[in-house]
Amino acid sequence: LSLSLSLSLSLAHLSLSLSLARALSRLRSLSLSLTHARSLGRRLKEQQDMAAAVIQRCYRKYKQLTWIALKYALYKKMTQAAILIQSKFRSYYEQKKFQQSRRAAVLIQQYYRSYKEYERVKQGPRGPGALNTRLKGSFLTKKQDQAARKIMRFLRRCRHRIKELKQSKELERK
Repeated sequence: LSLSLSLSLSLAHLSLSLSLARALSRLRSLSLSLTHARSLGRRLKEQQDMAAAVIQRCYRKYKQLTWIALKYALYKKMTQAAILIQSKFRSYYEQKKFQQSRRAAVLIQQYYRSYKEYERVKQGPRGPGALNTRLKGSFLTKKQDQAARKIMRFLRRCRHRIKELKQSKELERK
C-alpha cells in the first residue's frame, strides 16, 4: 500500500510538476509576447505620431500657400484698380488742360477780331492815325503769332501724350 501510495504520489507529483512546467513555460511565452506586444505598441504609436506630424505639416503648408495665393490675387486686383484710377485721372487732367488752352485760344481770337473790327471802323485806311495803327497791328500780329505758336506747341504735346498712352495700353494688353 505504501508503494502504491508512494507511486501514486510520485505520479501525481510528476504530473503536477509537468503541468507546473507547462504553466511556467506558457507564462514565459506570455511574458515574452507581452513585452513583444508592448514594443510593437510603442513602434505603432511612434509611427502614428510621425504620420500625424506629416499630415499636420502638409495641412499647414497647404493653408499657408492658399493664404499667399489669396493675398497675391487681392494685391493684383488692387494694383489693377490703382492703375485704372491713375489712367482715368491723367486722361481727365489732360482733357481739362486741353479745354483750358482751347478756351484761351478762342478768347484771344475773339479779342483780336474785335480789336481789328474796332480799328477798321475807327479809322479809314489812310487816316490821321494810320502809322500808329500799323504799329499796333504789327504788335498784335506778333502777339497773335506767339499765342498761335503756344497753342500749336500744346496741341503737339497732347497728340504725343495720346500716342504714348495708346502705346502703353497696347503693351499692357500683351
